[in-house]
Amino acid sequence: MATTKIWPVRDNLKRVVDYAENHLKTANPEFYSKEELADLHSVLQYAANDSKTAMQHFVTGINCVDTLAYEQMTLTKRRFGKSGGNLAYHAYQSFKPDEVTPERCHEIGVELAKRIWGDRYEVVVSTHINTTCVHNHFVINSVSFVDGKKLNNNYAMYFGNLRRESDNICRQNGLSVIENPGTPTPGNIYLAERDGEPTRYNVMRADIDDCIQHSITKKQFGSYLRDRGYVINFDENRKYWTIAFKGDKRATRLERLGENYSNAVIQSRIAKNFLNKPVYFTTPQIKRFRMKGSLNRAKKITGFRALYLHYCYLLGIIPKRKEKRVPVSPQMRMELRKFERYKAEIVLLFRNNIDTIEQLNSFIEQKKAEIYRCEDERRKIYNKMRSAPPENIQALRTDRDTASERIKLIRRELFYCRDILENSEKLRGNIALERTILYHPLKQHEKQKTKFRERER
Repeated sequence: MATTKIWPVRDNLKRVVDYAENHLKTANPEFYSKEELADLHSVLQYAANDSKTAMQHFVTGINCVDTLAYEQMTLTKRRFGKSGGNLAYHAYQSFKPDEVTPERCHEIGVELAKRIWGDRYEVVVSTHINTTCVHNHFVINSVSFVDGKKLNNNYAMYFGNLRRESDNICRQNGLSVIENPGTPTPGNIYLAERDGEPTRYNVMRADIDDCIQHSITKKQFGSYLRDRGYVINFDENRKYWTIAFKGDKRATRLERLGENYSNAVIQSRIAKNFLNKPVYFTTPQIKRFRMKGSLNRAKKITGFRALYLHYCYLLGIIPKRKEKRVPVSPQMRMELRKFERYKAEIVLLFRNNIDTIEQLNSFIEQKKAEIYRCEDERRKIYNKMRSAPPENIQALRTDRDTASERIKLIRRELFYCRDILENSEKLRGNIALERTILYHPLKQHEKQKTKFRERER
């Protein structure tokens, strides 16, 4: 299974060529001793030997000499007067761990580069073996050495050439291929899902699994999902069933959540429940407490502080107790990933007695003026350090670090203030949705009890 990607290089061509040809990443350990690998100077000298380079390193130049690739690519640009814009293109082809050897990986990379760019462009192919997944890097000159035309990196070139040819070569070599590749998942979301954090898709999966467990029909399954705050479309005439949070502009196909969430698999999982006695959801019980004294004398919390306190209560962050409250709506459960930020924002609001937008804006202006003063002080410290005697440098560095820490703290507070301004309406909407879902089953239960009493009469 080979994954591919390509992107333009606009800043520095030599940097990319040097990275691709990094001898510490492309060196074949079978031809190096530990002593040689430990000495960078020895490695570079050893790699400079033209009679050994092709054998020792997985680096190949196509239409150029790999050790002179930067110079040749630059000359091509000057020849046709096209030294601006995209300087080159950087691509990679990565394989699963232990699927191919470094030698085979490099052979496949060279063949791929020749098929796509070999007749018109200068290309450096290097195989990096310093990670668990051996992978090829391609540095392609953006200007053709044949006629000076620039390479057009568009949707058709990637999906029509790079990915297609890479898959064809993998099939010819008996390697696995991703048959239906989807949209790549951002790195932070991928890591969060891997660690089981409450991301969008993880919340959906958990709710779907729970609703399937308590359903014996598709209609009942859909009803449970709606009660939890989802908008669904299970139309039989549609190829894919979809699910979305309330207020979402786009829905998500259930099959995107994984193999266990396609239409057929979900229906099969629901059908298995006929063999067992279904377990229905219990009606939430409202706890009642009796308080001694009077609330008339208690100081009432309002504004942003009340909003954030109630929001953190619904998230289960406060109060701290053994049995934490679990949010009901999927939106609130996703917000649990931000609980550290919300706790910091509550501390900021209470320490500075901020309840209204006017107070918050006033606090922001004060912090902006303070950060300006701190930056001015740090600037003066830097000026003193240029002409200060050596014995005073350490004291000035301490003052500089203190000012930098203060600036860092103020910037963090300004970030929290902006977040409060931007997210206050979203927090109110999530609270309203949480209340709706929390008390909806109880209202339904009360209606059923009323109807039953009327029938008895």
